[in-house]
Amino acid sequence: MNETLNTFLNYIYITHTQSEETKSSYRRDILQFIDYIEDEDLMNLPHDIGYSYLNALYEFGLEPSSIARKISCLRSYMKFLQANYGALTNPFDSIRIRRGRRKLPSFLSRNDLENLFSSCEQDVLGLRNRALFELMYACGLRVSEACNLILSDINTNDHSLIVRGKGNKERVLFYYESYAKVFDAYLKQSRVQLVDDTSNQSVFLNNKGNPLTPRGVQYLLKKQSEIAGLRESVHPHMLRHSFATHMLDNGAGLRIVQSLLGHESISTTQIYTHVSIDTIKRYYNKAMENVDLT
Repeated sequence: MNETLNTFLNYIYITHTQSEETKSSYRRDILQFIDYIEDEDLMNLPHDIGYSYLNALYEFGLEPSSIARKISCLRSYMKFLQANYGALTNPFDSIRIRRGRRKLPSFLSRNDLENLFSSCEQDVLGLRNRALFELMYACGLRVSEACNLILSDINTNDHSLIVRGKGNKERVLFYYESYAKVFDAYLKQSRVQLVDDTSNQSVFLNNKGNPLTPRGVQYLLKKQSEIAGLRESVHPHMLRHSFATHMLDNGAGLRIVQSLLGHESISTTQIYTHVSIDTIKRYYNKAMENVDLT
């Protein structure tokens, strides 16, 4: 596979005068698909796997232009394998993406995230907001998952947490090193001032000491995005989309990202099996190793 992939990339680079950056993007797109198909024979793929993969890309909330690029790359790669290595099928041959009218992005850039996080004040509520918003991004949390976190879910020693998602299914997630300082500061300095009942184990509290609600988080995030001067109001799911997009853009495989997000695709029911916690953590750290939003 490595030999055929390198040959294809060199062919594209030479014949289409593509840049090294485009060559790297093609490599990443192809490797993500190969990771997705697991043990399937690349030279004899079922025709419906192309649409299965397309559905998975849409689940991440990627822009149509990004999806179109990935599908175009894979269509060219499979065509190359058919012409030169005897591949029997091209699952992407009949797939065309409707680009439609260009929309504002549903995820935030690194710069937008930095502006959002740094705009939070250093007081009790500002520190809570920073810790909340950045954790939702760092772990790709649903807003309900962030609101339902309790202290016993958190392991500050190895920067991990246990999240209960849809169907009460648990998954282990991680947060990056630079965020650990923010989280520790919130827990030790801010939360202790907000809580008025020591039996309350909720991680994120409102100014009355009660657990934050999804609607409350939506309001806080909207106000903070206005303070940060972002071009559009930010809703909680955009932080989750941003996490997924940045993980994929930095080379993480779809199975890894889907496991981190707690997604279950109806068209690909086996893609999350046999992914160990160590493997997930290794890919997470690799994709997020350059994150520093302090």
